[in-house]
Amino acid sequence: MKMKCAGEVMLPLEAFPYIPYWFTLRQALAERQVMETDRKSSPGDTPWIILVFNAQSQFMGIVQRQDILRGFSQGMQDKIKGQVSSYSTTPDPNLSRLGFSPEKGISELKAHIERQIIEFMTPVQITVDFKDPIMLAFYLMVDHNLTFVPVVKAGQVEGVIYIEDALNEVIASIM
Repeated sequence: MKMKCAGEVMLPLEAFPYIPYWFTLRQALAERQVMETDRKSSPGDTPWIILVFNAQSQFMGIVQRQDILRGFSQGMQDKIKGQVSSYSTTPDPNLSRLGFSPEKGISELKAHIERQIIEFMTPVQITVDFKDPIMLAFYLMVDHNLTFVPVVKAGQVEGVIYIEDALNEVIASIM
């Protein structure tokens, strides 16, 4: 069985929301929501990747769900750090002892989503060519601990390969 090339396995750009780097997180999430609604897909069918481009339409990076969550959790960690005893074993379900309230949490989240998407973005440093064997994409993702790699054709990003899809192809070729 002949191994597929990257271009045969990738998800095309159209499968992802893509935005300019100056958009806020709010705008990026709205674009993702519109894409999911336009596709009439069930929640979770739209990939949780947002592609980020510069003013010249050059690909800059990717924002994944964990990048957004890391931004949320960083703000929480900064507030909690030093306030929780290392001997504390009983969680406070209200977090009231840390000065947390639902109103304060909502206020902080509203401020968080007004930050520019570039603050959450992971710059892309590794790509594969459209005609490269999928094994190369798989190797690069494993070697660099990546969950995806962009696929380039004639200098333009054409799509993205997920590690799971590359792994499935590699397994299929050795079975």
